[in-house]
Amino acid sequence: MQIQRQEMVSRYNLKSVSLYLGPALFLLCLIYPPLPGVAEAAATVGLSYESAPQYGLGVLLWTACWWIFETTPLGLAALVPVILFSVARLLTWKQAVAPFMDPLIWVIMVGFLFAKSFQVWGLDKRVALTISSLSRTRDPAMAGLFVASLPVFFLTITGSMTAATSIVYGFVLAFLMRQGFHRGSSYGAATLLALGQAATAGSLLFLTSTTTNLIGKKVILETTGVDLTFVDWFFVGSIHAVAGLIISWLIVYRAIKPEVRQLPFDSQTLRRELISLGQITRGEKITVGLLLFTLLLWIVPGLLQNMAIGDPALRPLSDAVSGAMPEAGPAVLAIFLFPLITNEGRRLLEWNEILKESVNWDVIFLVGGGITLGLGLMACGFSEWVTAIFRGVIGASPNEFVIFAACSLIGFLLSYPASNTGAASMACPLAASLSVAAGVNPIGPILGTAIATTIPSTLPSTTPAMAIAYSSGYVKMRDMVKVGLISDIIRFALLILLGPPIIDWFLAFKGIA
Repeated sequence: MQIQRQEMVSRYNLKSVSLYLGPALFLLCLIYPPLPGVAEAAATVGLSYESAPQYGLGVLLWTACWWIFETTPLGLAALVPVILFSVARLLTWKQAVAPFMDPLIWVIMVGFLFAKSFQVWGLDKRVALTISSLSRTRDPAMAGLFVASLPVFFLTITGSMTAATSIVYGFVLAFLMRQGFHRGSSYGAATLLALGQAATAGSLLFLTSTTTNLIGKKVILETTGVDLTFVDWFFVGSIHAVAGLIISWLIVYRAIKPEVRQLPFDSQTLRRELISLGQITRGEKITVGLLLFTLLLWIVPGLLQNMAIGDPALRPLSDAVSGAMPEAGPAVLAIFLFPLITNEGRRLLEWNEILKESVNWDVIFLVGGGITLGLGLMACGFSEWVTAIFRGVIGASPNEFVIFAACSLIGFLLSYPASNTGAASMACPLAASLSVAAGVNPIGPILGTAIATTIPSTLPSTTPAMAIAYSSGYVKMRDMVKVGLISDIIRFALLILLGPPIIDWFLAFKGIA
């Protein structure tokens, strides 16, 4: 009891200090004389305010400080970049608030609604019992692998890491609740983090699983004329995806020790309880049907894109379907249908349930603020400043390995303050220009950069999967930072060590010099 009281006092003191530390760091960046390269970076993006990149650094430090120490609700802290970038006129107010209705927001929201619908109609209990009995293990870490990590990893075939996480999220919550792990549980926190980490790793499995992969493909095509196919990406990306899955799973359950050595219920007990539930009800069937309908609409555009890579005649159809039904489309359609479909005199979800009980608005604000932070950092020349620093570090005549490592590191670091998509949009063209200037084949550095921008998983703002995991209420920020830092560093080191030989083998296999 005394130890718990001391920990609470310590956390309270950290929050109290960080409340002032964030603004103090911002003011320090604001009043400090321009650092080397700042004025040049500002001029590059056409700004007369020569300390603009330094101003962006201050906004980043303030926001990150309040996020890491959970000084305020995370959604409230997410408004810091909105206010500061708008007041400084680095972004217009319209640009700053637009990300709060980003298409990504709708995909995250529909995941919350499916989780609520499972709970309302009792499907969460049936799913939890089914998954638990199929895993046939009482080992907590192994159960987490089969219940959380593997399903979301392979569901990235939907073409969206966010969609895959939204689907599996409800299953994992149901599993934890049935096994008796509520908020505050170490095992619950570890399993939700395993879900987010596995989704982040799985986004490297397929070309269409995340936007950063497609950005890398586009930059390679524009720079070299080489058009990477779905199979080409799988050769390179799948190795890093599988390694990321295994590494993150091992780290999660070692960094956050489950409070039990065995799960409370074995598979036979759970199977008997599953049988006692009887036949699946009509409400459960409707919820499953809506889930499968939404999942189908997520999968079809990605499958058509993959088929169009091998058969250009399908490209018009693929473009038409993708344009009519991007990943936000199925999410909005499902949200529209939830309060319209009725069963036994009750709507699948009442509108008030959607507004007041289903959606975690703190996470919605967090994701929107993270996107705004990335936009502001691009607008103020922060990325150009980071790039200039790296140009000075690598020297005038870097070799192929140095180029690969430096470009990957730039993409990796930029993904923390910006979104991974924003980081790839900045870093992949940079990798192309640095490679061409050094006389190095740009395909390797561009691929390494695209992969590196997908690795970060330390904060809820780094990837949608981590935001969804945090929204559960099981995950503490300090646990996410601890696991994320260890996992990110190991996965990035593995990229630097294995990336060049794998890509060299791939280029030789393709006959590309």
